[in-house]
This record gives sequence, C-alpha cells and structure tokens, in this order.
Amino acid sequence: MLKFKKSTILMMSFVLISSISNIAQGETSERHLNLVAFQADQPGFDYESIVTGNLAELIHSVDKHAHIVFATHTTALQPRDIINLQVDVMRMTQQNTLANSGLNCRFIFDDESDEDSLFYSISGVCDRLLASDKGTERKQIRVKRKMLSDPSAIFNIWMKFYSDPETGVAFYVDID
Repeated sequence: MLKFKKSTILMMSFVLISSISNIAQGETSERHLNLVAFQADQPGFDYESIVTGNLAELIHSVDKHAHIVFATHTTALQPRDIINLQVDVMRMTQQNTLANSGLNCRFIFDDESDEDSLFYSISGVCDRLLASDKGTERKQIRVKRKMLSDPSAIFNIWMKFYSDPETGVAFYVDID
C-alpha cells in the first residue's frame, strides 16, 4: 500500500480540485493545434485570411482552387515544442538518381500567455521539394512568428499563417 505525507495529499488534492474547476469552466492548459497545408492549382491564388467552421468548411473554401498537402491534429503541446511534419515522395529520375517532392516542415509552438490573457504563437521553416530529372530542387520557406486566435470550444477559427503566391502553398492553423 502506498503511503503519502499529509502535505503531499493536500498538494494533490489542490491540483485535482483546481483541474476539476478549470475543466468545469471550460479551461484547459493542454493545447492542440490543427494544421493544414494547401497547394494551389494555379500560382497566385488568394487564400482567405480567416475561415470559421470545421475542417470540412475550410477545405470547401478552397476546394475549387487548391488541394490538401497535409492535415493533422497534434498531441498535447507544451511551450517551445517543435512540430515536425513531413509529406514527400521519393522517386527515381531518368538519370537513375533519387529525387524528392513534397513538404518537410518544422514549426515551433509557443505559449506566451500571462495571468490576464491567452497568447499563443507559431513560426517555423519548411522545405518545399520539387523532383526533377536533375534531382531535388529545394526552396526554403521561412514562416515568421504569427499570433494565434484564442482557443474556442464552440467553433473553429482557421488562421492563414503563411501563403506564397509564387508556389501556391498556404498553411492554416486552429488551436484547441
């Protein structure tokens, strides 16, 4: 049988009561990100800055002009976590060399909240890979720090945090 000191039991009780209170008020310190990348069919497509609704509504807002490269829901995040997403295809070229095509991204999630407000941000670097007969052509995408909308248990707010009219790549994020 496990034995605990009274101070440990009091501390555990406080944490449990505090957690139950936060859950009852709809608050949670655990955050998840929903990330979606699109590739426009034609360069220059103008993505909306904000789309409200679920993932299907986000996809519907661009489905005539772009296709999904990836869509993911992260595990619980802590400040300064790095989210690594890799979606690419390797192939043999006509010159018998390997070439790669797709996206390889590293995003940094940060919690910049204070006692009065919730503030979260995302930034990162992606490699856009294009397979050619010469091998892999790589374009690095630098995603500047973007403040995220407040988490909402009622509805999704998809924020475009990067788009490149030249390549047609765009990233959206929603925080839970």
